[in-house]
Amino acid sequence: MSRHSHREMLPPLLAVRAFEAAARRSSFSLAAEDLHVTQSAVSRQIRLLEEFLGFPLFVRLARGVALTPAGADFYQAADQSLNLLETAARRG
Repeated sequence: MSRHSHREMLPPLLAVRAFEAAARRSSFSLAAEDLHVTQSAVSRQIRLLEEFLGFPLFVRLARGVALTPAGADFYQAADQSLNLLETAARRG
């Protein structure tokens, strides 16, 4: 498989960032505050990511959201990956 085709399999980074913030804060609204975007922008990114992955990441609750089991697994991977990227960016 070529390098390019591997990247086509990666989820959109903005959607992953929105997901990570929403999972960490258990809220699309609080994630939006953290990312300086609207709640609807976070919601759109989460929907995009769920469509890309083919499974739900959250259970929508009256107040906030909770991760599905698949969402919890994806959160661990997303958190580790974003931490690695952040560390690499700091090293320059």
